[in-house]
Amino acid sequence: MNNHAHEHQRSTKLGAALVSMLANLFLIALKVIIGVLTGSIGILAEAAHSLLDLIASVLAFMGIRWAERPADSSHAFGHEKFENLSSGLQMLMLGATCAVIFYEAIKRMVTGFEINVTWYALAVMAIAVVLDFFISRYLHHVSHHAGGSVALEADALHFISDMWGAIAVIAGLALASAGFKIADPVAAIVVALVIGGTAVKSGLRTTAILLDQSPGQATLDRVGQIVKSHPEIINFHTLRARQAGSKVLLDVCIELDEQTGLGRAHQISHEVSERIKKELPRVADALVHAEPACRVEPHEGHNHPGH
Repeated sequence: MNNHAHEHQRSTKLGAALVSMLANLFLIALKVIIGVLTGSIGILAEAAHSLLDLIASVLAFMGIRWAERPADSSHAFGHEKFENLSSGLQMLMLGATCAVIFYEAIKRMVTGFEINVTWYALAVMAIAVVLDFFISRYLHHVSHHAGGSVALEADALHFISDMWGAIAVIAGLALASAGFKIADPVAAIVVALVIGGTAVKSGLRTTAILLDQSPGQATLDRVGQIVKSHPEIINFHTLRARQAGSKVLLDVCIELDEQTGLGRAHQISHEVSERIKKELPRVADALVHAEPACRVEPHEGHNHPGH
């Protein structure tokens, strides 16, 4: 990828993160005002959810900026995992918010409360549902068409969970207006459960990447096909890959005829590496190690142990 395309992707992702922050600021202002006016803990829980989404958007913005920094002496493989770290911090905050909302809802159910359901409260929550849906779709679209971004994907997940939470609050307000006041704290508990589910789902995915989980069998199989398609490669083994941010780092050992000269072996390794990165844009680095073919019967594939 040339520098112009890379810079375009970077600016597009940063722009999406900025849009996310502005949308969350707007939602927070609306929900806090309406929540205070009506006394609805469901709406206030959604305001807290949006506040956490705002912090998540800021973390996403910072994570994308840090992840795009080039490799240096202290981070020889680049800074891609800053995106994963950003996503992990978002999940921790969501978990804490879930616990606080759950506690406050239970407290209201026990001690009692007053709520004043108005048409503008329902209108604000309806606006929140629509905005959450379209912002989530927008973030997914940008992530998919700008080289991938785990930070934006996590942010999009927050907005969709916010949408379902808002729908629960609308249902709670409607029931409360019909005389079932208990529906409001119940809606807040539903919001807390939605937030908790989002935190667990995204947290597990982020943890897997931070623990160097393989990018998936489909990626490994495609790399294997590319390697095997080279006419001078007899076999390959020890294909390993891990994820960093939205990128993949991998290495593989290829086996060449023992008569192949050092210069040609180096050239073949370079050819294979460049083709992998060209056909699989997610691969940021492909280290190809060449060695003489084994005289014993080969064991083809990435599960073969290294020498």
